[in-house]
Amino acid sequence: MEINPQPQGLTVRTFVCPYCQENGLDELDLRDHCNEHHANDSKRVVCPVCVQTPHGDPQYYSRNFIGHLNLRHCYYLDDITNLNQTDEMNVQCAILASYRDSF
Repeated sequence: MEINPQPQGLTVRTFVCPYCQENGLDELDLRDHCNEHHANDSKRVVCPVCVQTPHGDPQYYSRNFIGHLNLRHCYYLDDITNLNQTDEMNVQCAILASYRDSF
């Protein structure tokens, strides 16, 4: 994973395609690239996006990587979750936020 600074001070996480090693793809670009260039590739690969999360398993090879991308990475992870926390902590925060918003 690389972090590329943006002019506004934002950072964009970029990844390498696990099939062809094309570099500099953000989450949605990786999904689009793989759908366009590797839709029929059945090679089992590790998801470079998931590996960079706290719960990511670098030893897990997806049986259907394209399906995984389309289901799990159709949005920017940073927009919906705190990548510095575990999934359990993010769920607890979402429950608390929902509780606060209901009053």
